[in-house]
Amino acid sequence: MPRRSLVVEWTMGIAGALAAGVGAWMYYVPADWLIGGLAEAWYLGFFVGAGVLLAIAFGLIARGMLREDRGFTARVTALTVLAVLAVAGAVTFGLIWIL
Repeated sequence: MPRRSLVVEWTMGIAGALAAGVGAWMYYVPADWLIGGLAEAWYLGFFVGAGVLLAIAFGLIARGMLREDRGFTARVTALTVLAVLAVAGAVTFGLIWIL
């Protein structure tokens, strides 16, 4: 089996982690700051985007490991659970953002 590249998985994971970090930072931006008025919606959008990106990254890694291991091992199950939790977080913050 040819060795696969993890560039896409790492790129999605790093982008998701950065989006979550920016969202957490935007949550604490003072209201009198330059874009403080926009900060109320921005952090929710960043959390939704981070959840989607992390779900994609964890899902791709889990799928690759499933093909390598040819079965559900502990690491495949753990990454699948992380992908599902990332989607659940994205949906939760999306609903908060809408309401």
